[in-house]
Amino acid sequence: MSHEAAQPDPRRAAWQVFIETSARLQTVLDAELKASSDMTLADYQVLMLLHDAPGRRLRMRDLSEHLVFSTSRLSYQIDTLVRRNWLRREAADEDRRGSYAVLTPAGATAFRAAAHEHARCVETLFIDALSDADGVVLADIMTRLSGHLTATLPTRGRR
Repeated sequence: MSHEAAQPDPRRAAWQVFIETSARLQTVLDAELKASSDMTLADYQVLMLLHDAPGRRLRMRDLSEHLVFSTSRLSYQIDTLVRRNWLRREAADEDRRGSYAVLTPAGATAFRAAAHEHARCVETLFIDALSDADGVVLADIMTRLSGHLTATLPTRGRR
């Protein structure tokens, strides 16, 4: 009978460091964006998605699929950005129930103003800590996790 201690599951250890590090990184990036650009990380994510979208507009349902927000959280986020004149809502002509979030010129300006400092922070806090090989491995792992979540979660549970 062996008295060796059971080895901890490295996947559980990975989960612990992932959840702590990602929360810490998001908290720091959020604080940096607030200080430098008067916007939250959530604001930045929405503006970035719209900035990169064709015509700088996305259907609300498509936007919600890219973000980890409930429907009510997304609606609140969009309303906040509308009040700041960073985006507007447009009715979808093809579907009366649907609508688009559209980046305004002021929103594009705010995004571009924030993007340089945000990129610098991401570079310093994340990219500089990884080798090229680390980046390849991490991207592969995160892509597999994303695919696993997509395949595992019911459609309504993905948000």
